[in-house]
Amino acid sequence: MRNKAVKLLEELEANKLPSLPHVLVKLLQACRDENICFDSLSEIISQDASLTTKVIKAANSPVYGRARHLNSLKHTLMFLGFETIKSIAITASIKQFFSEYSNKKTHFLKAFWQHSLTCATISRSLAELTSYAYPEEAYISGLLHDIGKLMIEPKMNEDYRSCEHGVYPAEHILNQETEAVGINHPELAAIMLEKWNMPDVICDAVRYHHASTDDIQQAHLLAKIIHFSSLLSSNIHNNEQQITTDAGIRLFDLSESIIQRVVSEAEAEARSLAASMDIDIGDSESENTQNKDELKQIQLAQEVRDSALVQNSQFVINADSSDIYKTIQQSISLLFGVNNSLFVNLDESQQFLSIAKKQHLTDTCLFEDLKIDISGNSILSRCLNKKQIIDSFSAKASASLSIIDEQIAHGLKTEGFICLPVTNSNRLHGVVLLGCSNNQALKLLKNSPLLKLFADNLSIKIQQYLDYSQKTSEASEKNSQVFIERARKIIHETNNPLTVIRNYLQLLSKKLNEDDPAQADLSTIKQEIDRISNIIIRCKDAPNIETSEFSEININTLLTELISLYKASLFATHNITSTLNLDNKLKPVRLDKNSIKQIITNLLKNSVEAIKSDGEIIITTGTVNINGNNYIELKLEDNGPGIPAEIMKNLYNPVTSTKGQEHSGLGLSITKNLVDRTGGSISCRTNNNGTVFSVQFPETN
Repeated sequence: MRNKAVKLLEELEANKLPSLPHVLVKLLQACRDENICFDSLSEIISQDASLTTKVIKAANSPVYGRARHLNSLKHTLMFLGFETIKSIAITASIKQFFSEYSNKKTHFLKAFWQHSLTCATISRSLAELTSYAYPEEAYISGLLHDIGKLMIEPKMNEDYRSCEHGVYPAEHILNQETEAVGINHPELAAIMLEKWNMPDVICDAVRYHHASTDDIQQAHLLAKIIHFSSLLSSNIHNNEQQITTDAGIRLFDLSESIIQRVVSEAEAEARSLAASMDIDIGDSESENTQNKDELKQIQLAQEVRDSALVQNSQFVINADSSDIYKTIQQSISLLFGVNNSLFVNLDESQQFLSIAKKQHLTDTCLFEDLKIDISGNSILSRCLNKKQIIDSFSAKASASLSIIDEQIAHGLKTEGFICLPVTNSNRLHGVVLLGCSNNQALKLLKNSPLLKLFADNLSIKIQQYLDYSQKTSEASEKNSQVFIERARKIIHETNNPLTVIRNYLQLLSKKLNEDDPAQADLSTIKQEIDRISNIIIRCKDAPNIETSEFSEININTLLTELISLYKASLFATHNITSTLNLDNKLKPVRLDKNSIKQIITNLLKNSVEAIKSDGEIIITTGTVNINGNNYIELKLEDNGPGIPAEIMKNLYNPVTSTKGQEHSGLGLSITKNLVDRTGGSISCRTNNNGTVFSVQFPETN
């Protein structure tokens, strides 16, 4: 039975499951709302079993990184991101619009929607009544309990579509399904969910929802909840009052009045949601209702057109070289149900094909080094040169499959693949590979016009992206030249006041006695001014030119000088005290003195800005041994509020500062780069009571 299920799942992919146009219209409208939030999206999607299935499938696809088990639909949506949800909505709507439409099919979908939603709502209520720990899990299980019916329905006759959903006893329906496709809908749905790594308790709850109450009585609580919810939602239509009352008492000790209240509330919620989406769940056979449904189908077409226009207009604006190829893979997954795909791009010389970076790779070792000569005999080369769709299955049958083609199939972990040429009249861009089985290939190739349309559209978008990147690069280069000219002017103007300050310090030094304690402070200030002057002058140099000046330095001496300077300035203005715990046994090290000063200064300023006022900074030096190598360790500890988690994630990246317009946001990025140049390392620990930066400099002989 499992083999039949796998074959059927391959043929009836979840992304082809239909939804009511009423639901899709509302979702598309929501996706175009700039102020929409994940709560609102979750509310819409969670009302439809088909859309929920698509979301779960996407979240567990290797293209999206496999999300493991997320305990709520909202969390799953947040994991996928808004753009993916929008793609799911548009793809589902396009497929729905081009699928076979009939009044009977719409009637079937309405009944299915009402039954699934009612079962889900009852499941959540029962979970809360029975203290089940995961009511959201119960809701999703109830919503998906009959999803196998949507997968089997295309293979069934009209009598099947006219049957009441959730009818009890279910033997007739289950036997009818088994005779037609070799498996019944609960088992098919459970195997599908298992394939996506859903928890066993959910899979089993779906698998056994049509079991007898006697058999389910000793099962897991979730299985009992879904069984009883399915029974109650069918009772709304069939009035099997005594059956449900007996089951409620035996499974949960629930009274008849409690059961009636739960059912009544679920039924009222379904009616309310139906009204909010213009779903007429009354007399679906009436001419008025059928006309309204047809108008909704027309509205869906308009929404698809508008959403597609918006998405196309934003493609180049939002283009990012690190995401564009991943986006291609995700689009293929959503549109064709193919999770193993790759974009193979042609290099600038137009001679070799290689795997574009930033993609999900099933075989990293093979694909990272892949280089295919376009003049060779690979079907990838033939596909691009002839600008034709070619598949490895036909090539193998005609004995024209090369070894590299077979290796690619092995790397994709599939039986074979389809090659789509991504070209236009002016340029060859590359080849899209769709990894699939022979059966999948036959189905996909039947829709070769759609495959070609996808590849042609992709070619246009890639060309737009390349044009956009070129214009951006040219604008950036022009702006860079303007910046350099402005920098030179600023450097010239800045050096003048620095020279004046240096001269005044020299005069002040002469006025003081040579043994005056202030002479040491003046000397430190003059050194710092000279360092600033050198930094400014180096701004004129090419960015890759390093001007480090290595010398024997004592970390303790540098710290003492800088702390003495900052006590009377930076620390004093913020009412901050400092404590030095210096290891007197530290050996001198041969490092760039200016770089070490910059590191210490940046860390001290960072601590002061974090504390703001009335705090303490403790500076400690010592030695540590890391992996057999000796290092001098410098620790700066403050008692500030700590660093927020969102900033810790990108602590050393050059980002916009959160400290105000006077800050560049580059301090710690520069510090990290300077530490890396010494061959050392830097780390940070933080909590609500303060932050500790630890820097290790290698000892030198």
